[in-house]
Amino acid sequence: MKALKVLLIAALAAIFSSNVQAASLTSSNGLKAGSALLSLYTQYKTTGKLDLTDANNINSLLSLASNIKGLDKIADKASFLTGLISGSKNLVNKKNSNTALTSLTQLAGLDFSGLTTSAASSAVGGALSKIAGGATKTTDTTSSVTSAATSILTGLFKKL
Repeated sequence: MKALKVLLIAALAAIFSSNVQAASLTSSNGLKAGSALLSLYTQYKTTGKLDLTDANNINSLLSLASNIKGLDKIADKASFLTGLISGSKNLVNKKNSNTALTSLTQLAGLDFSGLTTSAASSAVGGALSKIAGGATKTTDTTSSVTSAATSILTGLFKKL
């Protein structure tokens, strides 16, 4: 059941990431991005590192990626920033907003399509394995994109 839930979340992330346009970044995108950022930050503070082998963290990263897609292409980020501050429950605030936006803009320039595919494949493989009565395999998520994302987010988290 849990594997099916992960599969559905990965599929939805793939759909959402393909539908977000640069011109459509709004306060709502900021709200969702802030919530995902807070989730990743909370896990980072708990364990001292960003664990991108955990399905919840991968889903948070995919949500973050889909809601900042195009951030590097828009000039006016005010509406997005309002949502980001609210969604992160003031983890991002007026004092650190430039740092956060710089990091998120760098993150927005990464291609997360491989991670989306990897997460979906992992979920499908896990679900099929469970149906067949086998053990669930874990997918290696240490690609260059996840390494870059980890580096960007860890740098940001150290400044928040």
